[in-house]
Amino acid sequence: MTAVLTRDTVAPRTVAPSAAVWIDARVAIVARVGDDGVISTTEIERGIEPETSYLALVVRAIGDRERVLILGPSSERLALEREYVAIFHRPDRLVDVEPAETMGAADLVDRLRGFAA
Repeated sequence: MTAVLTRDTVAPRTVAPSAAVWIDARVAIVARVGDDGVISTTEIERGIEPETSYLALVVRAIGDRERVLILGPSSERLALEREYVAIFHRPDRLVDVEPAETMGAADLVDRLRGFAA
């Protein structure tokens, strides 16, 4: 499993800690806005990990955020939603879960900026 972290220091400074995730069966991209308004992204490759381990790693990368947007093909997207709720017990924080075509980190950061504003 591989994870790559990047940071974007151009984000607004008055947003709630939020996250946007694009996931499929092979890779997940997590974009997070921290308390300081900085956006960071992490790419997680599943490799040979079982699905439950992969989803748990993605949930840990999301963290305990106030608002979470989950995008991707329905089966993985719904599995991630269930795993997030099982770990954090906060279904109210999943403000949007929707299907989406493949997205890159830059597209996800743009989506997060609009979502977190």
